Amino acid sequence: MSFVKKILRVIRRYYRERLVLVSTVTLLVIFLSSMGVYHFERSRAGANIYSFWDGIWWAIVTMGTVGYGDKYPISVGGRIVGLLLIFSGVGLMSLFTATIASMFVEKRIREGRGLDTIKDRDHIVVCGWNQHTEEVLLGLTAYGSLEDTRIVLINELSVDDIDALKIKYAKYDLKFLRGDYVHEDVLLRANIGRARFALIMADLLGERAGERIDERTTLTALAIKSIAPQVKIIAELLDHENKPHLKRANVDEIIIRGEHVGALLASAVNSPGLPRVFSSVLSLGDTNKLKRCEIPRQFVGRTFRELSAHFRDKHQAILIGFLREKQKVRVEDILSDNSSAIDNFIREKMKEAKRDFFYESEESRVVINPDDGYIVGASDYAVVLSRSSRKKG
Repeated sequence: MSFVKKILRVIRRYYRERLVLVSTVTLLVIFLSSMGVYHFERSRAGANIYSFWDGIWWAIVTMGTVGYGDKYPISVGGRIVGLLLIFSGVGLMSLFTATIASMFVEKRIREGRGLDTIKDRDHIVVCGWNQHTEEVLLGLTAYGSLEDTRIVLINELSVDDIDALKIKYAKYDLKFLRGDYVHEDVLLRANIGRARFALIMADLLGERAGERIDERTTLTALAIKSIAPQVKIIAELLDHENKPHLKRANVDEIIIRGEHVGALLASAVNSPGLPRVFSSVLSLGDTNKLKRCEIPRQFVGRTFRELSAHFRDKHQAILIGFLREKQKVRVEDILSDNSSAIDNFIREKMKEAKRDFFYESEESRVVINPDDGYIVGASDYAVVLSRSSRKKG
């Protein structure tokens, strides 16, 4: 693959250099032809090329084979210049258009091989591939609310599989990059620094052990956070024991495969039919969905009962509980207001380091079915079960 990248890089450099050369020669021919025809025509009676700019117009029209006929040489010298321009112009215009076409073809080849560089921003980067990744794509596109958000896939699927996905999701214009997403250069090609989310799937392509898959997930999370700390990362793990590693990597959401299977099986015994309820709520095609919603400002400081009535009356939604994301607290925030010697020493050291030091105040907090008197906080998000219209992909 590195050999192919080098070949394409050489081809791209060649076409760019050729485009610059052809453009320079074309401009030079236009300039010299304009000077020549103006020289021969300016002193002839009945001439219609009165200035150098008339010569420029005539040269461009002649080279472009438009032939308006408003400007034309009448002298012998001017017509010789015109003949030379006609013969040279045909070749130059052919070279120019062929070079432009070749650059577009080369770009399509790069895109087809997954070697392009992403220029989008606020996009979603999906790293890795397994049997559940296409379901993720469906959840983000056909059943999600991200119609205008570009999705970039980084994996090592075959070209045929990628082409099939592009056709299936043609409406959403998926972008594909081939390479090992653990490496920073691949992430940079995905423009990870301007992405909104990064989804790291447990990559089951290739012959890798489960420990190795989770290790790659952790390394990728560390690489993304080092390049773009602001990007939200959702990661999938195969082994629950590796969860602390992702927590230390400051991953925002960790999904462990099969984590709640035991609880679902037990609920099938204790409360028959309950697993079907969970399946219905989580199913992509169902219209009743769990959602995180912002709380209207007028309900901050009011009770759970009041907010619940609002969602039920105005949105036909059931308020399940609240979610509070973990907050980053700066060290500066916990220093005392008075200027003690210790506080001043800490501030000076922070200035010398030229860094903002912070720590996580707490994990994300989830409150399900609180008391009616629960007071809604300013940093709370509402978790509701609401109806959503199904979108067709």
